[in-house]
Amino acid sequence: MYKTDAAYVGNPWIRGASGQTSHIVKEGYPIGQFYMLKCTGLSEDGHFIIEDVNGDGNINEDDRTFVGDAQPDLEFGWTNNFTWKNWDFSFFLRGSLGQKVLNNPLAAYGNNTYIDGYNVMKNDDLLKLSENSRVCSYYIENASYARLDNMTLGYTFNTKKINWLEKARLYVTAQNLFVITGYKGLDPEVELYTGAATDSNAGLSPGIEPRDYFPKSRSFTFGVNLTF
Repeated sequence: MYKTDAAYVGNPWIRGASGQTSHIVKEGYPIGQFYMLKCTGLSEDGHFIIEDVNGDGNINEDDRTFVGDAQPDLEFGWTNNFTWKNWDFSFFLRGSLGQKVLNNPLAAYGNNTYIDGYNVMKNDDLLKLSENSRVCSYYIENASYARLDNMTLGYTFNTKKINWLEKARLYVTAQNLFVITGYKGLDPEVELYTGAATDSNAGLSPGIEPRDYFPKSRSFTFGVNLTF
């Protein structure tokens, strides 16, 4: 029987860091713990400043440590319905606080060393970097957010003088109208990351925005409700 005190999982798929993991599953800790090198900034020559966690004077995989939790501290929702004369209005706002997300697209496309032949992601440190992206806390961001998930505005017409029509209501509904967040990626609310096709532990490594992630769309619906 094989035993271990920790399992290293997660496949962030960063060029130049193939095979390096991003999470740890360890007794006493919830699922979703980011476990990697801790970056405290960039040096003047554009290199990642990595903390020497074990103090041995060498920066290597032994210096990996806990750098964030993909699970939120709080999830919330707020819904309200209003009516005024013939008008009705409702909305649903929801969000979460405290979770961290690995901004994988930034690691993949926001590096000065990847400019040649690629579309790059604009960011403040794009031209400062002089080494390949690394699996480190530099790309871990606070992904707290509030999303206006649904909003509906309707108007009900007076049909008392129309014998064959009992009720008529005109409405417009908006889905995913806006998101308030400090996260710099495409969407702070990333779905459960499925990882690479060969990553059998994908469910144990949430909180990674994939390089090919497609964000939620915004939609508007116009409709009429008729009651005869």
